[in-house]
Amino acid sequence: MMKKLKLKKRPAKSPQQIQKQKKQRKKIIITCLVVVALLVTSATIYLGFGIFKQVEGFSKEKLLNEESSFLVDENDNQYFSLGQGGVRKNVSYDDIPQVMIDAVVAAEDSRFFEHNGFDLPRIVKALLGNIVAGGITGGGSTITQQVIKKSYYPKEEQTIERKAGEIILAIEATSQTTKEEILELYLNKIYFGYGNKAIGIYAASRYYFDKSVQNLTLPEAALLAGTLNSPNSFDPFKNLDKAQKRRDIILDLMELHGYITAEECESTKAIPVENTLKYNPISSGGKYQAYADKVVREVYERTGYDPNDTPMKITTSINTELQEKLDDISNGIDYTYQDKNIKAGATVLEASTGRIVGVLSDRDYTPMGTSYAYAADKEKAKSDPNLRYGQRNQPGSSLKPIIAYAAAFEFLNYSTAHYVHDVPYIAGKYAPGNHDGKIHGDLSIKDALKNSWNLAAIQTYQEVITGKDAYGNSVGNGIGDAKMKSYLEGFGFDMYEEELGPQYAIGGWSTGVSTEEEAAAYAAIANGGTYIPPHAVTKIELLSTGEVIDLEADYNSKKQKALSAESAFMIRDIMTSYVKEGGSAMYNALNLGYNIGAKSGTSNFPNDLSNKKLAGENRDGWMAAFSPDYAWSVWTGYDSKNPQVLKSNSDANKIAAIIAKTVHKGGLKNSYPSKPSGVVKASCISGIYPYVAPGDGVPSDRVVSGWFKKSNTPSGSASGASLKELASFTASLVEGKINVNFAEYDPVSMTQDATPTKKFGKYTVPYLGDINQIYGKVVYVAEVADATGKIVHSQKLSTNTATLNFTPTPGNTYTVTGYYAFESSSGTSNKLTQTVTVEGNTIGTTYSQVSLTSTTLVLQMNIPTGNSVSLSINGGEAKTISTSGQVTFSSLTPATKYTITMTETTSAGQTNTLAPYEFTTPEATTPAA
Repeated sequence: MMKKLKLKKRPAKSPQQIQKQKKQRKKIIITCLVVVALLVTSATIYLGFGIFKQVEGFSKEKLLNEESSFLVDENDNQYFSLGQGGVRKNVSYDDIPQVMIDAVVAAEDSRFFEHNGFDLPRIVKALLGNIVAGGITGGGSTITQQVIKKSYYPKEEQTIERKAGEIILAIEATSQTTKEEILELYLNKIYFGYGNKAIGIYAASRYYFDKSVQNLTLPEAALLAGTLNSPNSFDPFKNLDKAQKRRDIILDLMELHGYITAEECESTKAIPVENTLKYNPISSGGKYQAYADKVVREVYERTGYDPNDTPMKITTSINTELQEKLDDISNGIDYTYQDKNIKAGATVLEASTGRIVGVLSDRDYTPMGTSYAYAADKEKAKSDPNLRYGQRNQPGSSLKPIIAYAAAFEFLNYSTAHYVHDVPYIAGKYAPGNHDGKIHGDLSIKDALKNSWNLAAIQTYQEVITGKDAYGNSVGNGIGDAKMKSYLEGFGFDMYEEELGPQYAIGGWSTGVSTEEEAAAYAAIANGGTYIPPHAVTKIELLSTGEVIDLEADYNSKKQKALSAESAFMIRDIMTSYVKEGGSAMYNALNLGYNIGAKSGTSNFPNDLSNKKLAGENRDGWMAAFSPDYAWSVWTGYDSKNPQVLKSNSDANKIAAIIAKTVHKGGLKNSYPSKPSGVVKASCISGIYPYVAPGDGVPSDRVVSGWFKKSNTPSGSASGASLKELASFTASLVEGKINVNFAEYDPVSMTQDATPTKKFGKYTVPYLGDINQIYGKVVYVAEVADATGKIVHSQKLSTNTATLNFTPTPGNTYTVTGYYAFESSSGTSNKLTQTVTVEGNTIGTTYSQVSLTSTTLVLQMNIPTGNSVSLSINGGEAKTISTSGQVTFSSLTPATKYTITMTETTSAGQTNTLAPYEFTTPEATTPAA
């Protein structure tokens, strides 16, 4: 039963205590209010100071500045201006038709001609939207504010301080300029389409309709006004359906605000957008367009500034001669593609700096079109439509050098002389094969890479991941998927949403890679293992403020060691060696005397694809290469929205060779980093791991040389170090023979016949990993030496216990030596000895006659202990006696001559024929009557 708790009564408070508590509460409240007031005042002062700093330098001249962004090379030579080629041109307000002004005002700022640059109802509406969104998301800006933003706030950022400054400057601009000036400035600065060829109303009217601004009609004006909200999304050349819907919304707004009638609205909606569009005379990219678009996109992704909006001087690393050659290839000038639909992309960069010197974005590239050379950060592109401009592709075999073999050098400390296993790999339904349909067994890394055997790459990748080879042997500590992912990120690959697996070794990525990523990774091989982020822009200068942003310093701060100098040296040695050796057209084309390393690649459509015409067929073609000066990667294939079978990899190979010849016209400027001190040249026996140095008697075709890390050089040799120590050995005499017993060799398999093949399911594959193939199996050797040290008997045994085929001489002492040896080699283990003594016994049997009658002979035999004597009379059946005593021969015939032969045998097996004993029996005597 639970006890009831007795609660003590709290004593009543006195009036004095109650009054004291009230005073304390009041003091706390006052203190809090003072603190809050101070914080609000401080924030207001800070915010006000920040706004003041923004608006104190307002200038009408700055607002009306009409400069465009332009690009210069490293020598400060201008080669490109955004909107160049006479397309971008300012139009005066008087030349802009009223229908265009009405459409823009209806779409962007319906009270434009009424407010002072700031529209409170519009701001309130936007504010409510921001509250719902939980932050400053934009909206509510008047046309004047948008002009201010382009001149004073080019960077895409949303803060209360910036918004307040924008409003104040907009009011100031309205007071110092006319509405017509603001609108004219706006329409000449804004861009109306996906590319930088539609900046300003003049370029836009040419871009879409190939007509002058003065001649724009209602449906055309509504279309142009509709693009302003999101030029990338509503460009009809890119998104016709979206553009049609957006144009119709603008028409509704124009009707709503009284600019057109309901009948005009409906009749204009009935006109399809495509009927208003004309052939675009500037739809194809001009000189340096592909590179310029790369620059614009890089600046935006890296800084948030859009060079189409923000005038700036951009310093780049372009090689104009190379870029002109790539532009020609893009446009099919002096180059013929294998078919009319194939796409192409390429990136060329300096190996030691990461500077991009040339870009091939697409075949017949159009301004700000899809790029097959580069792509934005995958995670950022999910939330920013402006970054969705590139297509990554499956790399095929082109990344085998990095994913499989360089990783094996890095994490397993393999040698360039290492042999890998080209054997079947099956994981559930995943059962890849080689392009020739064959299994090649054990072969060198160079052969595996040069011939691009898939199974060897997958098995090597698995060894890196798990630490075990295809036969279950330990090869080191596996790194697992997480570390492999970090390893690939170290080369600059965007691993967002990538799920690793063995298919990555042969190019089966989730989303693929770009040529820019691959070229930068190859550059790390060329420069000793250092990854430098690839970049086309080194510096930008904002023309409105003079601010200089050093992007290259930022890129250099992000350098990282992707691969040790030793591993980079080793994979580079292999890749340059098979290019020099030639033997295939694709590598012969790159063997130009510039010490180039390269790897081709071809990817395939999945075998289980519903489209059976594509299933299992070639999809992407690659060629990636590096020299001491440059790294480049080329892709050819088809747009992901229009997949087709790639007939051959010839275009990628040919374009890569053209690039090599172009960038090396003046010869090499640099050399590869020197050999690291951590690697040494050595020889080993092919296919054996851990590595074993060859000794005497090893066939020359099984001796290979290569570079080894000092931590994993060949050890042992045929001279004995590769054999285990003999722990025990005994020899004993049993029945006149010598028995021997060795400690059993471990592993026992070494004492068995060599295994030249292994079974993998239905396949029998060549196997070089059995040391017995080289030296023969391990045998047990016993040698018998006499008292003088002379070896009188030597015998190789297949078992650890045996009786020797040797008869020792009684009375002698022998030294018996035991050791391990290879059946076909002179190498031995340590040797152990035993002494065996044979007891002495000699020939010495004597005999004498005891009595003789006509029918009976009795002999006395004196036989040495251990000996025996065999006796036969007149060739009859022999009898054997082994002890001394009398021997009786009876039933003899009187008066007959007999001969007894005798052979003596010792216990050691020695024999001696005694002198024969001859006698004649006497006549029989007649008993007396």
